[in-house]
Amino acid sequence: MAHAWSSRAAARRRYRTKGTPQPALLAYPLWTVGLGLGCIVLFSACAWFAWQAPAARGGPKAALVFLVFVLLGVALVVSCLAESFVVDAAGIERLRFGRCRAMPWSDIARVSFPWGGPGIRLESRRSIRFEVAEMVDGFGVLCDALLLHVVEGVRVVPEASMLVLRGSSLEGEALQRAYARWFEAEEVEPPAAMGPTACVLSLGRAFGARMLWHHGSFLPFEARWTLSGQPRITHGEPRGDDPGYACFRLEEREVVIVTDSDTLRESLDA
Repeated sequence: MAHAWSSRAAARRRYRTKGTPQPALLAYPLWTVGLGLGCIVLFSACAWFAWQAPAARGGPKAALVFLVFVLLGVALVVSCLAESFVVDAAGIERLRFGRCRAMPWSDIARVSFPWGGPGIRLESRRSIRFEVAEMVDGFGVLCDALLLHVVEGVRVVPEASMLVLRGSSLEGEALQRAYARWFEAEEVEPPAAMGPTACVLSLGRAFGARMLWHHGSFLPFEARWTLSGQPRITHGEPRGDDPGYACFRLEEREVVIVTDSDTLRESLDA
């Protein structure tokens, strides 16, 4: 634990000397360290009392069970202190026990949801994996950087995509334009039986619902199904020869949807 603490302090001091802004230094909050220390103290006391008690009331076996929880507390403290991240224009860098490993934005191939809980897993083309929990201080800075630096070819799991949208601090048009590229990169294929018009209606409704759910409004946009078979969310661009098309705009408490053949109105209250 002492080694983890000194490594974390040295790394943060080094990056502050370089001029790295404080929000770009991602680390677990100190309350997680306090939680781990509390577990260590509590279960150590329980283990000691169980060891001293007669076998009928505890004994060595019960003490060993409490010692397992003590070890879990130690693991929590060490992992929270030892690991931190640095986000900049070039990419994300992981610091663990003073050792650095970088992942450029252009190297990210997939963004998924880690098994351990709310957060995101970044997978590079060189089989490097970073897992960043939502609870880390500065998680919103990472979400903004991911949205702004997304590259062609990255694949996004829908759960991770929604978490990035929720954590982002971008506003208005910048958020919607940046998130549109993420939305198009999701690993979701439309049903084979759906035609172009049905596909873009489903696509546009889903995109608009996420913007409304997380941020309360959205700018007018167009959903289309391109000739190459890829979904696109655009903002006032020429339609071209795309087979599927739908325009979405907000009028008071209704969403107005204009397609090739019809105009639909859907109430937000519904």
